[in-house]
Amino acid sequence: MKEIFHKKILNTHIYVCKIISSYEEQIKNPLLNSAELISAKELKNEKRKKEFLSSRIALKNIFNKELELKHHTSGKPFIKEAKHLSISHSSNFLALAYGDENIGIDIEKPQNRMVKLIPKVLSEIELMEFKKEPSIDLACKLWGAKEAILKYVADRNLNYKEDIKVENIQLGIATYLKMNFKVEFEKMENVILTYVVRSDKKNKAAHH
Repeated sequence: MKEIFHKKILNTHIYVCKIISSYEEQIKNPLLNSAELISAKELKNEKRKKEFLSSRIALKNIFNKELELKHHTSGKPFIKEAKHLSISHSSNFLALAYGDENIGIDIEKPQNRMVKLIPKVLSEIELMEFKKEPSIDLACKLWGAKEAILKYVADRNLNYKEDIKVENIQLGIATYLKMNFKVEFEKMENVILTYVVRSDKKNKAAHH
């Protein structure tokens, strides 16, 4: 596994790693314990197995210790070593963010099919904006923004089209119900990293 990106924002770290090992090579990694290897073996396909193992290898490397990655019933990952954690996979890339503040992260490889898929998750207004200058990268960013906000709020019942609104993709402004988000993008190699943080928290704190 090769680290290709690291950024620190206040007390939050964001990493992107390129997975260069095969599943057969991963299972020989001494950082993995027997329970993790058994759990990985039970997963249906090799892609899921590699994702399962790579996230655990990466976290143990970053924290330089044995730790246990678990998931809440909402699907949100957590470790006791960090207050908040977000993880995303795409192709052979792993993105993860952890720290004191909640953060949502997504990584996507821009592909032609995204242009066809993106209307399914856009509101009518968002779709009108997209159709003005449709592109694979724009579709990827819109998808990433909605996915990253989903990771932040961890609500599996939300409606992608109506609940999450990308107000301005160029300025990175999005909302979920009454929450305001700042959306950031980083392009590297052949993937786009998207991460979101609340942009209204400080304002709210000032009013209390």
